[in-house]
Order: sequence, then C-alpha cells, then structure tokens
Amino acid sequence: MPEKADVLSRHWLPRPYRQLLVGFWIAPGGLLLLALWLGTRNIPAILDLRLWIPLVFGLLPALYIWQEGIDVLPDGLRCRVHLPRFYAYNTLDTYYYDRRSGRRLLTIWDAQGRRVLECHAVHLTDFPVLLRALHKNVRDRHWPPNS
Repeated sequence: MPEKADVLSRHWLPRPYRQLLVGFWIAPGGLLLLALWLGTRNIPAILDLRLWIPLVFGLLPALYIWQEGIDVLPDGLRCRVHLPRFYAYNTLDTYYYDRRSGRRLLTIWDAQGRRVLECHAVHLTDFPVLLRALHKNVRDRHWPPNS
C-alpha cells in the first residue's frame, strides 16, 4: 500500500459541508453536557463513565464523515467510503461519468464488472482532477456496462 507522501490529490466533501455535518453530530453531546453542567453544576455527574461512553460512540459518525474521501495515488485509488479500500488501476476496468443535469454521478467498475465506487460530483472537491486521473489510467466507455 502506498505511503501518504505518494498522494497526488485528495478529494473530500467540500470543507463547509464537512464542518457542518461534523458539527451536527457533535452538537447533541455538547448540548447535553452544557445542560448538565448549567442545570446541576454537578462535576462528578459530568465525569461519570456512563455518560461519556454514549457520547464517544456518538462522535464516531463525525470522525467517519471527516475522513471520508478519495485519494488519487500514482498506482491506484484509495477510497475511504464506508471502509478504506485501495484499488490499483490495473484492477479497474472502466468508469462512467453521467454529466446530465441532476445526476452528475461517477461510477467505477472493476475487472469482474462489480461497481466499486459510485459518488456524486458535488460530494468531492477538485472533481475534475479525479476525472483526469481516471481518464489517464482507466478506460472510459462513455456509457455504463451491464450493472
């Protein structure tokens, strides 16, 4: 697996949206802690492990949203969507970018015809850079294969 220094470009959900989504996931726990502190001023209650375990689990989606994205590497793509995976260019068969208004959907298939990635253009920063890397390394059929 390539090192971090090998990343040619990194594509994330645009920063304001990532920040807002993370804020929405963190806000309920923060409001709960604030209400507990303002309402009772009970420091032992705030330090109780039974309170912090659900709060920490509530932060997991925020951490996931913050790291989700696609890295373009010299020899493939590292997709951090659902689970981090690496796809070498030689294992990818084709890609299709549906440019129609309202769709703007990128789909990539592997050599076995399985859909390995599907994402909307607006969900990634520097989307044209990702398309150029795909155009250079993966076949573009201009229409989707049997899916």
